[in-house]
Amino acid sequence: MTDMSNTKPHIIQIVGYKNTGKTTLIASLIGHFSSMGLKVAAIKHDGHDHFEMDQEGTDSYQFGEAGASAVVVMSENRTAIMERKASRLEDMLSHLSGYDWIVIEGFKDASYPKFVMVREENNLTLVGQLEGVLGIISWLSSEQCMEPSIVRRDITWYSVHKTEEIAKALLEMVGSKQD
Repeated sequence: MTDMSNTKPHIIQIVGYKNTGKTTLIASLIGHFSSMGLKVAAIKHDGHDHFEMDQEGTDSYQFGEAGASAVVVMSENRTAIMERKASRLEDMLSHLSGYDWIVIEGFKDASYPKFVMVREENNLTLVGQLEGVLGIISWLSSEQCMEPSIVRRDITWYSVHKTEEIAKALLEMVGSKQD
């Protein structure tokens, strides 16, 4: 089993099939960690390459449409970098090395510690297919999730409705103490 790293940034992946609540859970975890004064970065995988961060009509959109390979938008409090190139997950993690936590949505095949979101019993097959699964976060009861022989006994079940417990469990896994 993959252990959580004691060195920062701590990395956790949230994976699962479409519409299993990954984004909602990640937003909640970010909220819990941020409220404790921790610096959190989020990485989202778009397997379909559909995303557009830029809005039509903005200057930055116009620069991209004109052919810029990279567009950077900076303000007093924010920086956004949009590059027209593929990036490796490892390169992005390196870029974000100054953060306390990096929460990754997706990238199922990466070998970082992960929680699998399970909305329906047939989602459980994913658990057996992945490396580094620490836990299942589910709408189903622990009995429904842990019954199938597919799920190893060292995997912990969490209710999707108890995000504060999930955040506390993650902090305990890395030895962080909540004040």
